[in-house]
Amino acid sequence: MVPEIESFGHLMIARRAGGEPVGLVRSPDEVVFLAFDESIKRLVELHILRSGRTLDSVAKKSAFERAKEASEIRGASFMRIQDVGEDQGLVYYTSNLNDGEFIEDYIRRRGPLQPAMVFSLVFQLLDDLLHLKKYPRLVSQIRLDRVVMTTLEDTFLQLRIYDYGLSATESDANTGARLVIQVCELMFLMLTGKTYAGDNPDRFPSLTSLPTGLRTAMRTALTDPANCPTSIEKVRDDVREAIGAIVSSINARNPRKQLVLIPALQPRSQLQDLLLENVPVEIILGNRFRVEGEDNARRYPFSIPCFNTKNEQPVTVHLLPPARIVEKTQYEAVPLQTWRFNADKHPNILRSLSLWESPDWTFLTEEREPGFSLSRLLAERITLNPQEVAVLLRQVHAGQEQALECGVQRLDLHPSNIMLRVGKNGPLMSRDHDRLMQKRLDAWPTFQVKLRAHLTMRNLYEPPLVDKPEHGEHPEGHLADRDYRSRAFVALAAYLLTGQRQGGIHPQFPEAMPELLADFIRECLEKSRHHGQVVSPAEFLTQYEVLMNGTSSGPDLAARLRGLSVPLGEMESVGSVSDFDNEWRDDSDADSLDDPPSPPVSRRFKPVDFNRSKSQAYLGWPVWVAVAAVMLGFASWWVFSSAKPAPKVPATPVVAEVLAEKSPANEVTVIEPEATIPPVPASKQVVSHQPLVTVPAPAVTAAPTAPVDKTPQATPSPPPTEQPPPAPAKIKTAVAPLASPPLSKQDAPAPRPAPEPVIIRKAIVPSPEEVARFRQGLANPQPAQLPVQTIPQEPANQRSGAVPTLNIAQPMPLPEAAARQ
Repeated sequence: MVPEIESFGHLMIARRAGGEPVGLVRSPDEVVFLAFDESIKRLVELHILRSGRTLDSVAKKSAFERAKEASEIRGASFMRIQDVGEDQGLVYYTSNLNDGEFIEDYIRRRGPLQPAMVFSLVFQLLDDLLHLKKYPRLVSQIRLDRVVMTTLEDTFLQLRIYDYGLSATESDANTGARLVIQVCELMFLMLTGKTYAGDNPDRFPSLTSLPTGLRTAMRTALTDPANCPTSIEKVRDDVREAIGAIVSSINARNPRKQLVLIPALQPRSQLQDLLLENVPVEIILGNRFRVEGEDNARRYPFSIPCFNTKNEQPVTVHLLPPARIVEKTQYEAVPLQTWRFNADKHPNILRSLSLWESPDWTFLTEEREPGFSLSRLLAERITLNPQEVAVLLRQVHAGQEQALECGVQRLDLHPSNIMLRVGKNGPLMSRDHDRLMQKRLDAWPTFQVKLRAHLTMRNLYEPPLVDKPEHGEHPEGHLADRDYRSRAFVALAAYLLTGQRQGGIHPQFPEAMPELLADFIRECLEKSRHHGQVVSPAEFLTQYEVLMNGTSSGPDLAARLRGLSVPLGEMESVGSVSDFDNEWRDDSDADSLDDPPSPPVSRRFKPVDFNRSKSQAYLGWPVWVAVAAVMLGFASWWVFSSAKPAPKVPATPVVAEVLAEKSPANEVTVIEPEATIPPVPASKQVVSHQPLVTVPAPAVTAAPTAPVDKTPQATPSPPPTEQPPPAPAKIKTAVAPLASPPLSKQDAPAPRPAPEPVIIRKAIVPSPEEVARFRQGLANPQPAQLPVQTIPQEPANQRSGAVPTLNIAQPMPLPEAAARQ
């Protein structure tokens, strides 16, 4: 490649200050330059195969086919190939700009790493490599010993493959053995701190302390390559076993916990050294800004947290490339409509504060608020569930509408451009930051999604979120902008659900995601490859929310785990062959294959239809209506009947047997309750000593044999002379119906047979003192005279469950002490 070439098709090659092209060190079989792709507006790496030499037709076809396969790869462990082409007889491909430090330079500067960190890095690399089994031609030429140490969202360490071996000729050699040897050499370098040069592995303590399986595999691969293992999967399992033997079981489940970035492990940024030409950041910033912390200048190559020296305001300074790298006409740092942004009316837009342009660099400052980017959350969580994605999409759609109000037609919805403002006005503590990372978004405190409308350096070298349509964009500008907003919205939703930077041809959704929603996302991604076929963001969000909680068309994960879903193919053979098919068939019907055989059942049996008729199916609702009406009537009767409860009566019932024993004549008359109570003549006045009492059930009452006048008296009769009563006995007091006035044996009416036997559940026996006082009439002063209350006569055949009520005049009430007991 000669330096006089300034462009390579639609690629503009970047230049240094002296005018020579900016070269990058990658594969020794390729020539790599830094270029700007005018079609996607991104900085890319231009790889020219065979160091600029021409290829024959067979090698060219093989390189094209393998490069096409590599363009479908997604993942943090692989370099992303974006385009493949031929220009001026040279075969080239472009990839995303990879920033980091080569593993040899990193280990030479840093020294050997901890075994847990080494095995976690290798395990992630091999696990991603095993997902490429469907690309055997590509895997056969990948170089695992040529990797770069980079960071994932400036938080985790990551090994990335940058050499796919596209310049090499395809061979049928043992691919598995070659990959195992390269992996063992890589682990030897990171564990010992030196490149393997034929040394004995048993001389290094870091290797002899490994588990038996991994130690044997490494010794065989390094000392005897002809007999080394050929299974990458077996090596991956040995590495996982080594992680479990070194770290605790909780950390072993997530190897990423061993790869948390600290300042001592921070790899150098080749891109920063290359573009800044080894000039310190502090000199470039000058006296306008003061860098916050010493490691932030290296940790964030082109996005540096600073303080404004004039007012000590916390800001973020973004460095944009000079014109020799990217021409100013190829991008717009700040939209022209920025002056329309209002913090109150447009809360979902992240505003820029100032912009300075110099001959070399452009400085752009933006407000720094508490929170972090969406890409940082995805680096921790990898994927989000549909409910969390719905929460984010609502605010993203609101941000798009706010940008349209200000005249901004396109917003880059890359996760690094979406900020999550959460917390108070200040930086988040590490403890609060970790808690938020582990919580669901719908369980967070109130937060805001802010979209970045201005340009940053990361926008220029990160791969775009959405690819261009296959047949190009619409020639009309406003139609192309509207279609871009729809395609970007769908691509963002797919990325949040799958955890992939690009949707890819066949996105893999989690098992817990509803099938209907997954099919809808796939359909929208397929339509996004063509112009004007994707639904608008509002329609997509509405359909997404409908399908988010919808039932799955097929068996879900829980049903598959329980084994409830049985394939139909496994059930087809059950009962399909029988040895009794033709035993019950008559000879006359032997030739008839259409009529089914009749079973050997007697004709006397009548067929029974087990299917429920339609008339019976609809007969149940009148019955339920009638039952409900009866229940409501009973409830209303119960409520209104108990609305006015009877007052408490201090008297207690007297059992017939006890009174018979205590009475002087030993004569007891048992008066059975009648079905009806004769009405009291209106001319007679009955003096009642107690209020009206409601008797819940018929009871057996006993009266003494002493003759008592039927006519009620206003004052009690004089107490007769009686012997002193015996000592009182312990009794149980309960509320019970009162007895009628005592009658003589001659005047007592003949007892009528009761319709039903009277059963005494509990006998409440009064004490002898109470009986004596009752006879003598020792009671409290007589209450005021009350009129007689009558109850209308009720029919004899009273319904079951009715509670009769009686009006009884009590001439001699019991004392209050007995009532309290």
